[in-house]
Amino acid sequence: MFATTRTPLPASHRYGLALALLSWTGLACAGESIATRYTGHVGKRAATLYLVDQESGCGGGQRLLTAMYRYDGVSQWLSVQATRDEAGHLALVENGRVTGVTGAMMLNGRGGALKGRWISPDGERLLPVELHEAALSKAEREKLDDQLERLAHENDDC
Repeated sequence: MFATTRTPLPASHRYGLALALLSWTGLACAGESIATRYTGHVGKRAATLYLVDQESGCGGGQRLLTAMYRYDGVSQWLSVQATRDEAGHLALVENGRVTGVTGAMMLNGRGGALKGRWISPDGERLLPVELHEAALSKAEREKLDDQLERLAHENDDC
């Protein structure tokens, strides 16, 4: 048998290693979020969609989407569950703790635009959807992020 001896790392190496590990885990968990506001129409109604895309923290390049939308001037923000596939298809399901499912949008994203259909819960009513990316200031993003957080609390928290 061979005898092994451990040589302790110098303190400077231990601190450097600890900082490297903290930095790596911070990058893996923090994940930069991308917020986008879209404006356009659902049927004949003017509408705004706010979509936040961020790393899920689960690894493997998975993304977490959170979103809300409203009919401009006539409704409050509506919470939607959002999923996107690798082909760029976006599914948004309107839901609330009290209201349940109230509709869904099936959209395709191309060049800053989302196009597709809104579908009623019974599948009987279809409306065209056309939304285009709109400018978003830092102050507007903060306001929309706060609203999105309130909606999540109202609809998803116990």
